[in-house]
Formats: sequence, C-alpha cells, structure tokens
Amino acid sequence: MRVGFDIRPALFGHAGISRYARELCTSFTEMEDGPFMELFAPTWRGGKVATTHFKEGKFNMHRGLLPAKGMQLLNKVPGFDAGRWPAKVDVFHWTDYVYPEVRSAATVMTLHDASFAVDPTFHGWNSSTLLERVRNAINSSDIVIVVSEPGIQDAELMGVDPDRVRVVPNGVSPMFQPAGANEKGPKNGSGRPFLLTVGTIEPRKNYPRILKALENLWDRDSAPDWIIVGNPGWDYADFLNGLESSRHRQRIRWIQNADDQELLKLYQHCTALVYPSLHEGFGLPVLEAMACKRPVIIGDNTAPAWVAGDGGMRVQSRKTDSIQEGIERILSESAWARQAAAVLHRRSQEFSWEAAAKQTLAVYEEAVALRGQRAKMATI
Repeated sequence: MRVGFDIRPALFGHAGISRYARELCTSFTEMEDGPFMELFAPTWRGGKVATTHFKEGKFNMHRGLLPAKGMQLLNKVPGFDAGRWPAKVDVFHWTDYVYPEVRSAATVMTLHDASFAVDPTFHGWNSSTLLERVRNAINSSDIVIVVSEPGIQDAELMGVDPDRVRVVPNGVSPMFQPAGANEKGPKNGSGRPFLLTVGTIEPRKNYPRILKALENLWDRDSAPDWIIVGNPGWDYADFLNGLESSRHRQRIRWIQNADDQELLKLYQHCTALVYPSLHEGFGLPVLEAMACKRPVIIGDNTAPAWVAGDGGMRVQSRKTDSIQEGIERILSESAWARQAAAVLHRRSQEFSWEAAAKQTLAVYEEAVALRGQRAKMATI
C-alpha cells in the first residue's frame, strides 16, 4: 500500500501534532510489512523533518514544485489532486487542519480535537473559517480518526457519522523514561524544585488560572517555581502581560522552542506537570510526563483525565481554587504523589506509537476497501 501522508506539521515543531506526524510516520517505516510512505511536504516557509529514524527505502519526501498555496491550486486541476500528485497513492491521510484536495484516492483524516467548535474563543478570529474547513474535510473523508475515547464527543459535535469514527490513541516515544539515579537536571537550571506546564500559549490551556493559583501559594511561599514550555499561539497578550507584571515574576521561567532532550530533562525533574487544560483531544504532555514517572494535575472530565486514568490529580479547570488545592495536595502528600506517579507510569505503558501505527494502517485498509465498494456500486 502506498500512503500519501501530510508530514508538514513535523516541519516546524517538536510537540503536539508535530510529534504525532513524526512519530507515526517513523513507526510506519519501521513496520516490516508496512506501507510505503509518500510524504507530502510543500510549504513556502521551508522547514525540515528529522528523518533520521525513518527507515531508508520506505518513504519518499516530496517538497513539491510550489509552496503550499500553489500546491492547493494545482491539486484542484483534473489529474493533479493530492492522490496523484506529487505521487499516486492508495489512501491519503490528512494529519493536520489543512486539507489538500484528494479525488483519486481513499481519504482518512485525524480530528485531533474540536475545541474551535466547543468554544470559539479557544481559537480566536479564525474559528469560523477553521470550522467550515474541518466540516468540508469530514464530508470528503472515508474515515475519521480521533485520538482518545473522549474525542468521540468532538466528532459527534462536528456531525460525523459514528460509523465512520475510529479511536486510535496517540503513543509515547521510548525516549521518555524516568531519570536515572545519578542523572542531572535541566541545563541552566537553578537546582530548585519546580512545577512544569507544557503547551502553546493560548486560551484553552488555562494559563491565567494556573498563574493566579500559584501566586496565591507563592504569597505564602508554599509552592516551588514554575517553568512554562510553549510557543505563543493566539490571544496570549493578556496572559504574557500578567506574567511580566506578576509580583512573583522571578519565580517563573518561560522557555520557547525546547528540543526533545531539554523537554525530557524538564519532565524527569519536575515536581509535577500542571495541565488543567479546558479542552484537549488527547494531551501528549500528560502522557510524556507519566512515562517519566511524574505526577500530573489535569482537568476532570477531559481527554487528559482519560489518558491519566486513576492516577491523575483531577481538578475543576475553571476554578482557580480547585487548581490551587490540587497543587497543594501534590506538594503536601509526598507519599501519595509517589504512588500516583508509579500508577501513571504503568498506565503510560499501555500507549505506544507502534500500536498507533498498526491501528492506523488497519484504518487505511478499511478506507481503501470502502472506496473500492463505492466504485463497484457506481458501475452497477
């Protein structure tokens, strides 16, 4: 099977959908009887995918003759859709929220989340545009993948026929492991304990409430420092202004563009991951922290709570007091925190990118069969 795979998310980042595209593709190329990957990667911004772990002979990288917008126009021309150009494929996988036109192959899309439909403020001014784009892709896709059981609700909200939804959970890279006994902490670190939050600076990540909860605790000197790892997304100005003007600014460190090794060290040595996001499709930072045997604070009734299972410290994400109480318990009940971390670590071993690739390949095969059935019916 030849798979058209939109690898563009992996060109410009390490986390979130970038990691999803890169790790899933890596696992496909490592499968002995896996598909051949035709990687769709046109973009005017350049970018680079680290193909070091992609098995040679199992993929082609197509940067395209034109930048992304030019390719979108070319794909509309008869005979040049993304199922044929830049390579003829059996199935095309839309991995992100940009959908090159496909007419001559089966189509699979991953709906990572529908936060833009849950609350338009989560994605700012372009929420309506994104909503329309995703709905059009849903109407064109043979099968829709969601990355967690709660993701089924997002698919239902978008009007996806339940018969076309498949749950394929994300995995966790083997690089995320607990720290060894003698391993040092993050470079340039102070050596002091710290709480960690990983994620784009955007409204649904709930940074203002985390900051307020920590400021209340810092007023009593009853919480460690806070390290934030994430790039600016949208509607972040108010939070950054609040961060810069905080009376405890010296206790906050903001890191942009952390590479995998730096992120690993931060996970391994944090006191806990604080992740009371308002809405997620999965929550990869939660799983990565779990794999590093660290406790996690997550919002109740969210996808990250499903990922964490029974070991997560669940809080009410929209209540600052609840977030503060969750942090206090993690800090004050060290025996409970250690036990929770052990439970979370065991839970993390239920997720792997190898399993995700096998399940996704089964979805590809199903999508190709469905397209074949439709073509056969059309000739009757």
